[in-house]
Amino acid sequence: MIERLRRKFILIIMLLVGAMLAAACLGFLFTMRSSLEEASVSVLERVIWEDETPAWSVEEDEVTVSLPYFTVTVIPNGSAAIITSSQFYDLDDSESLLGAINAALEQEDSMGLLEDYGLRYLREATQVGWRLAFVDISYEQSMLGQAAVNVLLVGLAALAVLFVISVFLARWAVRPVERSWKQQRQFVADASHELKTPLTVILSNADLLEEEELSDQARHWTENIHTGGEQMRELVEQLLLLARSDSDQGQQMNLQPVDLSDLAETAALMFEPVAFEAGKLLVQEIQREIVVEGDSSRLKRLLDILLDNAVKYAAPGGQIRLSLRSEGRRALLTVSDQGTPLEKEELERIFQRFYRADEARSTQGFGLGLAIAQSIAQEHHGRLWAESDPAGWNSFYCSLPLG
Repeated sequence: MIERLRRKFILIIMLLVGAMLAAACLGFLFTMRSSLEEASVSVLERVIWEDETPAWSVEEDEVTVSLPYFTVTVIPNGSAAIITSSQFYDLDDSESLLGAINAALEQEDSMGLLEDYGLRYLREATQVGWRLAFVDISYEQSMLGQAAVNVLLVGLAALAVLFVISVFLARWAVRPVERSWKQQRQFVADASHELKTPLTVILSNADLLEEEELSDQARHWTENIHTGGEQMRELVEQLLLLARSDSDQGQQMNLQPVDLSDLAETAALMFEPVAFEAGKLLVQEIQREIVVEGDSSRLKRLLDILLDNAVKYAAPGGQIRLSLRSEGRRALLTVSDQGTPLEKEELERIFQRFYRADEARSTQGFGLGLAIAQSIAQEHHGRLWAESDPAGWNSFYCSLPLG
């Protein structure tokens, strides 16, 4: 739990600051692009009507950079095109020049880009035809590309530094929660241990009293004491199991290859008469030789919890289905019961400790079984979740990696 909280904290910090950093970088690139475009347009506007033009330039970081350009006059009907001025531009490729001029004349807008030729153009009408100005945008594209690479490198470096800082911040921020969680967990474990001794004494005395000759009323009271003591012992054992699962002890399991198919069949045989006595039918569909890496006793408990839950909450005369099959590299265990469909809110909270979905369920158990089952699944690097359909089938799925 603490580790998941720490990871969420790091993820939130990285997402928030990463989004702000990305916005700043995009804003910088957009501003730079606008600045270069304005400089290029400025050159076009200044040279289009001047035949003998000095080398108009752009100042970038106090370094003067001359932009190659040339101007063209096109007489009516495009029968002739005269290059009126040029600066630092290679005019040897006449075919490309004619292609660029024709492309500029065909455009609807008077200003725009000719990406195929790497030029930006400006077109204005004259009394004798058209006046065209072209400026090379290779410098603009090169500057933008280099800036994008630099921004990317700086951004990645900043994210790396941010990640390291986030790790330390997450540990610092979660430390009080971790301390409180450990104290709570230790309290539950200690209290459960301390409760076991008086419960054992109470149950032992109740057993001795039941052996004596008592009146019917006294025997009734003795049975109530025994029943209440057994329920309390079951609750204490469940609390101890959860405390161990939360602690490091829950992670130290003797993992061995376990035939999950055999465990499922054994659990089905045990619960079949229980379901029959409750007026419910248990149906099984188990694929053979499905082996997982895990602790057999804990996996057996997971199966018992899911089947016991299905028997308790299936509708009278309803059906219970136990299914086990392999899906790729994972085993999928499914326990379904036919009863009242669970609401979306119930499906989200059903694995919380001490939560019971409705009043009908509140009289059965302590609301810890499914929390224990989920803990066991997580210990085995698996996932346990619930789904419900309008037809009344409530299904619990457990996905475990194959051994």
